[in-house]
Amino acid sequence: MPAVSANPTWALILAMNQLRMTRETLTSVSALDPAPERVLLVDNGSSDGTAEAVRAEFPDVLVLRLEKNLYFAGGVNEGIRHALSGGASSILLLNNDVVLERSALGLLRSALEADARRAAVSPKIYYYDRPDVIWFAGGLAGAGTGLIRHRGVNMKDEKLRDAPREVDYVSGAAALLSRAALESVGPLDADYVMYVEDVDWCARARERGLVLWYEPSAKVWHHVSATSGGGLTPLKAYFRLRSGARYLVRHGRTRERPLAWLAYLAWTKWLLLRTLARGDIRTVGALLAGFFDFTRILLGAKPPARTPESFAPPAPRH
Repeated sequence: MPAVSANPTWALILAMNQLRMTRETLTSVSALDPAPERVLLVDNGSSDGTAEAVRAEFPDVLVLRLEKNLYFAGGVNEGIRHALSGGASSILLLNNDVVLERSALGLLRSALEADARRAAVSPKIYYYDRPDVIWFAGGLAGAGTGLIRHRGVNMKDEKLRDAPREVDYVSGAAALLSRAALESVGPLDADYVMYVEDVDWCARARERGLVLWYEPSAKVWHHVSATSGGGLTPLKAYFRLRSGARYLVRHGRTRERPLAWLAYLAWTKWLLLRTLARGDIRTVGALLAGFFDFTRILLGAKPPARTPESFAPPAPRH
């Protein structure tokens, strides 16, 4: 157990099944130097014995077992409440499918503490299976179009001219958040269900005069979209569009919505062409439903209630 610190950092890992990856993440966190003062695993309704296995194999890890899947924001919020009540000064938020370089936490903490206005700091995140290719080098939320994108995505590391910088958002896959910002901004918005909750939280932080920071010397490798099935699944196709519309309505200007609609239409057409080319009819249907609900939300209507479970693949026939 690390020595008691005046400014303790808690590592918060959200897991739902995927025990093998969770073990790898916890092993990576245990090797950090400096180490977090506490490690909290939030088991988001796993059915594979994750909570029991982690308690047995990682006795220093606190396990918060949730009886059902509260999805990303709901599970993270439960963990944040637990960490803050336990005295956390900062929270290292992690997916259960990432691996951190040994020095990552120290670099992130130095960057966070360098300026009291910084709400959160993101590392440079690479693809796990392409370890020199960038997945996230800071987030950009396009003015006018509302398109949300990762800076540097799919670029080789040496091709990106990089430096620490202010960014529009940090990724919820791996970021260090300050207690003061969490208390000021509040929890993630669970109404997003999936995706864009982190972008929304950062926009709310910016509205309060806070800063989101990117520190490229801190490095993390990520099994991208492991929980949602990898690639462009029906689940991801639908909720990326639905959540994007919710973000636009909350944070964009009304006069920007026509341009945003056109930008998302172009993006959806591009995704549809790629999806049709591989014959993935279920994802085509999810994209069409997502864009229809995207349009409804921009026009002020409420979309039909949909849950991630409604996009589960059909049960095999026997």
